[in-house]
Amino acid sequence: MNITFSQNFQELSNYDFKAIESYKTEQDKVLECANYLFNNPMTKDELNRLTAIQYIMKWMEGTPAYTFEIGDKAMELSKGNSDLLGLYLAAMTKVVLEHEGKPLSNDAIYKKAEIILVDYCANSENKIKPSKKIKKLIKKQKKT
Repeated sequence: MNITFSQNFQELSNYDFKAIESYKTEQDKVLECANYLFNNPMTKDELNRLTAIQYIMKWMEGTPAYTFEIGDKAMELSKGNSDLLGLYLAAMTKVVLEHEGKPLSNDAIYKKAEIILVDYCANSENKIKPSKKIKKLIKKQKKT
């Protein structure tokens, strides 16, 4: 089911996760932010995108339920591009929240997040410049 409406995440820019429970109660909103990022091009409402990424990052930093490993593979994937790194973090969040209750290894999270990011970059309508690593993965994807 796809619900499309103009989302405004401005109220999230000042949100503080005060209590441990707030990380759990905010999971739906965090997933909504991640989905928003992957369902809209980079050029659509940049302030909303930035707010969504910042909110996701705040949640990632403090959630007691998950530990996120941002290793060399992730850095190679984003190659210093903060937009790509932000999307990769959103993809990791999307993966763990959509597989809640099913523990995933760091490697499994990376692979699933990589697929989300590569698919997003492969769509030219999303107007994001892929890194060299992502370009290679897109080429490989087209061959299969």
